[in-house]
Amino acid sequence: MFKTKLKIEAVPREDAYLLTSRLSYITNLGDKIHVPKHFKTNFASVPRLAKFYIDDDDWQIRAPSVVHDYLYSAESAELGFTRKQADEVLLEAMMGLGMRKTKALLIYFVLRLFGGPNYEAR
Repeated sequence: MFKTKLKIEAVPREDAYLLTSRLSYITNLGDKIHVPKHFKTNFASVPRLAKFYIDDDDWQIRAPSVVHDYLYSAESAELGFTRKQADEVLLEAMMGLGMRKTKALLIYFVLRLFGGPNYEAR
């Protein structure tokens, strides 16, 4: 469950955004994730082929993808989330915002297959 709203500003000349305030999410298991102010994100990296079905500007994916980007970053290492757990948090957060289960599962399984290279070393 998101405890704060997503607040961002565009990074000039980049396809990226900075958080202008902390984004807080609590998982269904009670884990607290606080994405810090000034964290840089590019939201969901949706392959061009899938854009007909998955809109990376969809409000049901934006905030969850920021949490996911943070959990994939080395900056979150002290939280101890594995790549699989980070993907599960994304799935949970998208469904918690009302995304259709089939769409959320498709995104999850694509991440499981192709997301590995983006998970930063711990």
